[in-house]
Amino acid sequence: MCFNKHYFITCTLLLVCIGSLLGWANPLRVVTIMGDFSAITKSIGGDLVHVDTLITGSRNLHHINPKPSMVMKVKHADAIIRLGMGTDKWIDELIHVARNPKLFHGKPGYVDASTHIKALEIPTGPVDGRDGDIHAQGNPHYWLNPNNGKVIAQQIKDHLSQLDPSNAAIYERNYQSFCDTIDRRMPDWQQLMKAIKDRPFFTYHKVWSYFFDAFNLRDVAQLEPVPGIPPTAKHLLAVKKIASSEDLKPIVLSSNFYPKHVSQTFADDIDASFYYLSSNVSDEGIDTYIELFDYLVQELTQ
Repeated sequence: MCFNKHYFITCTLLLVCIGSLLGWANPLRVVTIMGDFSAITKSIGGDLVHVDTLITGSRNLHHINPKPSMVMKVKHADAIIRLGMGTDKWIDELIHVARNPKLFHGKPGYVDASTHIKALEIPTGPVDGRDGDIHAQGNPHYWLNPNNGKVIAQQIKDHLSQLDPSNAAIYERNYQSFCDTIDRRMPDWQQLMKAIKDRPFFTYHKVWSYFFDAFNLRDVAQLEPVPGIPPTAKHLLAVKKIASSEDLKPIVLSSNFYPKHVSQTFADDIDASFYYLSSNVSDEGIDTYIELFDYLVQELTQ
């Protein structure tokens, strides 16, 4: 067969042009701090985005050491989605080192997902080192309320639309579908969670405040004396006395990046149900934001 170079070039250019018109070419490169934001971004952006995740699985986001590979991801990104609320200050250093002007504060590529979140547990007085990992802007684990997922999704949708206005209608349609799915699933989750709504919860760290708020659960006490400080024998004894005053069987809940033996031993001591669960997408086989809540509700109510 005779190879016609000019014909090949013409066809290639035509395909590139068609691909551009259909949104196939050059997807937006988005870097997110964690899998939860990556999952939401994929729901909104679909094939129009390429997403890189800096931290995968359940991790304590208070203690992250940035890696050179992270710098390279940020350097070539069109957008970065951060947690905010003073928790991920190391992101500022990544942006500075990467020298990517698209991601500077105030640019469409800079997304603080905590914007418009109704923060819980904002300190009312001065905060210092004696208070542990207290955040002046409130509890940063806000993605664990499905309704906040819609707020995060709107932030992502708005920024993607600014970066890629020709596909704004697609981002809007995907955003509405994402919100509709949460609204449809929320009554099912709430109905299942009614089975445990009166039982007292004891947690290792205040990871679950937004989850408890979403499902009207009772958060009684934490095993840490103050956030970020490991449990002490004296404090555990005080919490044990609180548990003994409860009429219903307690539940001890810990994120799976905290020491398991501490929470499990405490649960055994007070004859409580014990759950050691992931609090993030991209862990325990959880691929989507909806699956995160399917997993949590199933684990806690089975």
